[in-house]
Amino acid sequence: MVNTARHIHGLIETEFSMNNTIQIHGHKVRDLITKFFYRESHLCFHILLHVDGGETVFFREFMDYAEYKKAFSDLQQARLNNIIINIPKKNAAANNIAAKVA
Repeated sequence: MVNTARHIHGLIETEFSMNNTIQIHGHKVRDLITKFFYRESHLCFHILLHVDGGETVFFREFMDYAEYKKAFSDLQQARLNNIIINIPKKNAAANNIAAKVA
């Protein structure tokens, strides 16, 4: 039997998928940060998680405001209810946004 976990967006992930994710407990997220920018005349959004220890971790990029707002709301609930947040390792590696925030 394969273990499953509930993702903050309600998707079921297999144990294999979980091995390719970074798990952050909601209570370790100190702040949610949104980076707004334009890409070829389209407004885009990055959600960053400021976690314990001063590190900032890239969560996901959005081009659709409704999707961004839903994910941001889900992350706020994860913080309040200490739900585990799963972040694909490729997000953190590909975007290399981990940084210290003053």
